[in-house]
Parts: sequence; structure tokens; C-alpha cells
Amino acid sequence: MRRLLVAAALAAGCALPLCAQQRAVRPEIRADLLGAAPYAAQLGAGLNTNLGYYARLEVDAGGGALREHDALVGTGRVDALARLLLDPFGESHWGLSLGGGVSARYRAGDRVRPYLAVVADLEGPKVGGQRVALQAGVGGGVRVGVVVRGADALWR
Repeated sequence: MRRLLVAAALAAGCALPLCAQQRAVRPEIRADLLGAAPYAAQLGAGLNTNLGYYARLEVDAGGGALREHDALVGTGRVDALARLLLDPFGESHWGLSLGGGVSARYRAGDRVRPYLAVVADLEGPKVGGQRVALQAGVGGGVRVGVVVRGADALWR
């Protein structure tokens, strides 16, 4: 598991300086519901940057809780996802992107579990320097979330 986390961190660390030459790294905040049962509710934050016109890299971390046997149990996760944008120039109000990557999830009292994740984003129009996206996918169970990302003037 440590090797997986180190590989994800190295990949993100190598990609971010290259992308920063073209465009700044943008922050994002998110709220997610992760399955399988019992479902975990998490709040998270991360960074999002471009890997060219049509690809984005996001690295997120989140934490929250799930209800198990009438008690709240702490949970956490770290994701490294690459997404392919189908409308990178924002020609439509809503833009679809498809992606995947790795997710490391933790439940208090358990070990860290790595998963492959596949996601689809539906990102809305720019409003006040931000874009709201709905994200759904699988990776250790079903995952749905709402993401608020910093928006660039010309790109998704």
C-alpha cells in the first residue's frame, strides 16, 4: 500500500511543476458519499491542474464518518485521478469528462485499502471564478460527489 501511495505522490509531484508552467494549479473542495454499505459521508479538498488541453489531474483527500453498529466510525481517503475532457474549451454550458486513477481508503480500526477508481464528471458553467461539477463513479464501491473547482477564464 505504501508503494501505491508513494507512486501516486511521485506522479502528482512530477506532473504539477510541468503543468504549472502553462497554467496555475487550482484548488477544489468536495462533498462525497462513498459505498458500499455502510456508506461514508466525507468532506475533502484537493488540487486540480491541466495535463494539456484535454486532460486534467486531480489529487484529493477527504475525511468523514460512517455509521456502524450505532456508532460513528472515522473514514478517510486520498485520490489521484486523471480525467479526459470532452469539451475543454467550454463551448457548451455543461462539460463531460471521463477518468480514472487510484484511491486509497481508510476506516478507523482497519488497514488502508487501495482501489482503482473510474469516474465521470459533469461540470457546469463558470460562475464567479468557480465551476461546480457532479462526479459519479466506482472505486471500492459506488461514489457520488459535488465538487467546486477554481475556474480558468478560457478553459474548463
